[in-house]
Amino acid sequence: MGDMIMSDDDRNSGKVLIPENKVYEVQDGLQLNLEDPYDNAEWECIKYAPIIAPSRDARDSKGNLLIDGEIAEGKTHARYGVAELYVEAPGVEVAKKVNTLKLRHDAEEYIFDDAKGAEGRVFIARLLGKNMKNAPDSEVTEYLLGIAAKDPKKIIDVYSGSDTGLRLLIIEAREKNVIVVKNKVFTYADEIILGVSEDSVLAFLKDPKNKKVLELIKRDTYPEMEVRKKDKQDKQ
Repeated sequence: MGDMIMSDDDRNSGKVLIPENKVYEVQDGLQLNLEDPYDNAEWECIKYAPIIAPSRDARDSKGNLLIDGEIAEGKTHARYGVAELYVEAPGVEVAKKVNTLKLRHDAEEYIFDDAKGAEGRVFIARLLGKNMKNAPDSEVTEYLLGIAAKDPKKIIDVYSGSDTGLRLLIIEAREKNVIVVKNKVFTYADEIILGVSEDSVLAFLKDPKNKKVLELIKRDTYPEMEVRKKDKQDKQ
């Protein structure tokens, strides 16, 4: 129609093309059908606009909410996010809620059906950073269910993961000052740097080339195991 300068390839592509200088006035309640070629083309034009968040709870690369913002340390009011609108996809939000409910159900099943019963739940609580050795099973269960309600994946990962033994070693090694955190860096024997987080320490200890360090940490954390091992060798 004379609105755009187009090449023959563009003109014959069969695609919906929109002028680069088209001005959009995006308002609350705008509906787009992405199966419609023109609506889909318009969405491609506007979806990366800073004013639009991809979801109600979307965050930027630093973890800040794009819409509501959060109250920073020392401040009394929330810092407003850069976005003013968000995308609500019919069916997608419902599917997310259903998936969350399923994860929560699965996490609760892990807790209630723990193969080791109360002892197993205490062990899981310990892995999650809370020592509840002398607490009643009802309190331990309530604590785990509270985590399942907020972050079910955390419970599922702990129960289904293969690193539970190493994670417990890290926790107990820290409690006994075998592993020390200085300036946010995990170290062993004041000179061996293990990582800057528990996950990075875990990765370090899982690496076969660090097997010797792992054995030394085990020896220092569980010296009674070393004594038992020596006694057994002496008897042989």
